[in-house]
Amino acid sequence: MPLRVTRLLIIAFLFFFACPLPGHTAEKIAPSDLAALENIFNEVVLKNSPWPREDVKIDNFKVHPLTMTLPGGGFDYRITQSPNDFRPGKKNITAAILKEGAEQGQVKMSGDLRLFGTVVSTTKRLNRNEIISGNDIKAKRRDISMLDSGLIQDPEQAIGQKLKISLPPGSILYAQAIDAPPLVHRGDRVTIMAKSKAIQITAPGEARNSGALGEMVRVKNLMSRREIHARVLDAGIVEAEF
Repeated sequence: MPLRVTRLLIIAFLFFFACPLPGHTAEKIAPSDLAALENIFNEVVLKNSPWPREDVKIDNFKVHPLTMTLPGGGFDYRITQSPNDFRPGKKNITAAILKEGAEQGQVKMSGDLRLFGTVVSTTKRLNRNEIISGNDIKAKRRDISMLDSGLIQDPEQAIGQKLKISLPPGSILYAQAIDAPPLVHRGDRVTIMAKSKAIQITAPGEARNSGALGEMVRVKNLMSRREIHARVLDAGIVEAEF
């Protein structure tokens, strides 16, 4: 028989006996042991989580090797590798399995950490400089793992605010897209308030530029004809220092 054919027969023979026959797979980790490992994984990943437990979920838990036999009658463990951050995403943990202090082997575990929360989105197209009303937005709980920072999660944070950009229907609202609307506009007649512990005086004024709540604006005192800086308190009301 040619040497090449002989080699092929030997390889086929070894492959046949090395691979398990259908219905004769290697024994996998028992469901109870798999559940115990998943509990360990969840405990380590969520131990110092900055989020409430009801807002996080771990999916796609996996163990390697799947054919590892864990010690009977319970076991201890020592974490040899753990995640170095708490951001959502794939997490990997390696644990040494111990029995009466002796290491029985190591197991690698992985899973996807997902974060859930409320998302505020637009119900219709909103244009730049438009003031957001309650009918313009809706709130829904969903997976926010892949969403950027600055996410608005409370509708009250958006209602009454002014849009910096135009948004199509279904857009998720971020803090960067909104701004406080001006309460005082350039040219508006305003009341200038100035007070100390003892007295409070008012004077008519004219705004030289626009400003939102708490912002400083330039105001012309119509009595003294002087221009001053004052802080916006409300629509048409500014406060100046003595």
